[in-house]
Amino acid sequence: MAFSGALVRAPLTQSVTDLNDYLGPSQVCIKPVEAPQASEAPSGEVRRPLTQTEIAIDQGTYYESGGQRARTQLETAQISLNDCLACSGCVTSAETVLIGMQSIDEVKRELAAPQDRTFVASISPQSLASLVVRYAHAHPSSSKEAPLTQAALLRRITAALQQRGFHIVHDTSFARHLALREHQREFRERRKARQDGTKDAPRLPMLASACPGWICYAEKAHSELLPYIAATKSPQQVSGVLAKRWLGPALREAPVYHVAVMPCYDKKLEASRAQFEQDGVKEVDCVLTTGELHDLLLETNFDPYAPVPGEADTPAWPELLQEPGSSSGGYLFAILHTVWDEWVAAHPGAAPTLELRVIRSVDYTDYVLRSPEGETVFKGAQCYGFRNLQNLVRKIQRETGARSARRAARGRMVRRGAEDDAPYDYVEVMACPGGCVNGGGQMRPPADAVAPAMPTEDHAQGWQGTDKKWVQRVEDAYWIDTGRRAAPDALAAPDAQAAGPLRVLHAAASGELHAWLAHVDASAAEVEARLALRETHALRTTYQGVAPQTNGLAVQW
Repeated sequence: MAFSGALVRAPLTQSVTDLNDYLGPSQVCIKPVEAPQASEAPSGEVRRPLTQTEIAIDQGTYYESGGQRARTQLETAQISLNDCLACSGCVTSAETVLIGMQSIDEVKRELAAPQDRTFVASISPQSLASLVVRYAHAHPSSSKEAPLTQAALLRRITAALQQRGFHIVHDTSFARHLALREHQREFRERRKARQDGTKDAPRLPMLASACPGWICYAEKAHSELLPYIAATKSPQQVSGVLAKRWLGPALREAPVYHVAVMPCYDKKLEASRAQFEQDGVKEVDCVLTTGELHDLLLETNFDPYAPVPGEADTPAWPELLQEPGSSSGGYLFAILHTVWDEWVAAHPGAAPTLELRVIRSVDYTDYVLRSPEGETVFKGAQCYGFRNLQNLVRKIQRETGARSARRAARGRMVRRGAEDDAPYDYVEVMACPGGCVNGGGQMRPPADAVAPAMPTEDHAQGWQGTDKKWVQRVEDAYWIDTGRRAAPDALAAPDAQAAGPLRVLHAAASGELHAWLAHVDASAAEVEARLALRETHALRTTYQGVAPQTNGLAVQW
């Protein structure tokens, strides 16, 4: 099994496991093909079985011919993209189809189509950071030249895409803030349900839902964990809701075609899910990776260092919002912030402490909030990379007693021992080592920027083919305000006393960061009310486990 990056950038991307069970669509597809039943023979006519038959092709149409009858046109067997996504025969075969369907050529065809539509592009902050680093490497700045910033680059990309026919270009940070608010609400709902002993309620630990590679893997390999995955939509899909319900209609009366630019090929899979389509209208019509956006910009002779009119103008809506936490969205920090605020409100004059514990590598780090008396108030983790994800799955199975169908007979909840072995309340899960800044669709370093081969121990953590120093540069470029960076650096071991994250938590509870969060929350609440997002459950989704295939055709000899 392999996540999407293996399809296009195999030497530079992360592999889900070392198993080589990729099934190419149309080559070794195990889904049974159901064709319409042939019409019965006319009355009195006996149809005898053929001992010999021939298949002929005439102008693209297939015909069967035999000695007993004239040629019969054959029905075309069709396997749709939804069939691929609903099949457990493989994890990635549908992605080959998706990469062809969601591409630069597709976007250009839609732009050239005669229909009157509003074109909206949403660009992820991780994509902007990757492009900033790549362009800065190709264009070393002099001492007199200002460095390229995300804000300037976003304005210049906007101008270039508007020349191609786009009407609105923005980043996804405001959509992400809406997703984080919904994430916090969902966590409070789950925690209250656990405290009240509500049966059949969504469960804790709550697992992040923004990574489509992780969701695809969970649905097909560990459906027993689906009740623990947050129902909150990812920033990509929330940006689709905003584009279709707010940004597009506010500009002009026309159907909206929405393009999302993401750091990951698996986002193409996410956009194609049936859950993100209503009345035949998708929230996201096409997903381009960071590298594909770069290729599209090259066709316009794009110069990232050429200023454009209006660069310093105030944006029409919130953009480039710097959420505290991690470069993968700050999901864990948002939950930490919620628990911190509630505990401090209930215990005036006191504050909990925060401890960090690295599990094998900084890509798997525990965060524990403790009361002054040493009791565990909250336990969470950041878990990046599939190798760590496998360990996380086993740990959650032990803590909850959840087991996959094939292991249900052995499923049982284990007895917990010491306080340090408290169960998780929340985990920020991402499939790529280093998180979203290291997505398979990000810009790759040029040959002259690649560091020497990494030590063997780094390979063991799932970083094969990835230049960690380049990823660190993208991580650094992501943080416009480094004071909000609460996660440990990818290349440095975190402080066991969590001085950095604890400082950010204090800042989020009071001071300038607190005021900034309150201001953005007010804007988000206004949009939620205007679009009735909460009442219509527009920020939530569902998941569907995929039963293992028992078809004998799935076996390869």
